[in-house]
Amino acid sequence: MSQRIYMIRRAFLIPLGVDAFLLFCLLLISLLPQGSATERLVFTIFFLPTLYLFIESLFRRVTMDEAGIRIRKLWRGKRISWGEITHVGCLNLHKKVYILLTTVKGFFIVSNAYEGFPELVDEIVGHVDLEKVEEDVRLQTGRSLAGIAHVILAWVAAVLMIGIILVKVAPFFI
Repeated sequence: MSQRIYMIRRAFLIPLGVDAFLLFCLLLISLLPQGSATERLVFTIFFLPTLYLFIESLFRRVTMDEAGIRIRKLWRGKRISWGEITHVGCLNLHKKVYILLTTVKGFFIVSNAYEGFPELVDEIVGHVDLEKVEEDVRLQTGRSLAGIAHVILAWVAAVLMIGIILVKVAPFFI
């Protein structure tokens, strides 16, 4: 088996990056003399977590190979060998699916925000003993429950921010 890398879906990363950029633009506009301290505070409060979420999502990776699975986040990474996994569970919340990997070191969570999530689940099920895998997890193989609500909300936020930018910049052109 070659190494397989799963990343957060681009369908979510792109609008999230656009939102972070537009919030940065709004923050810059609020620094102009017409901007108020309240605007600067509000845009900073929204910009910093959005930027962190974008960078965190950009660096998230799940890498699988014959030796095991590696879950990498922005500031940390964990390596789990297939033998260390004691239980594989599943949690369904609306259209969000979480695979819970219980190990001797603790537990790890993988969501359906990753591209190729059904293949990811299929590889986990293929490497772990069947008695350690819940039936709900086996049902996730070959089935994609990739909800698009968060993607749509991110695009709606981008459209609203473009509207705010146009309202803020329009007096300069009139």
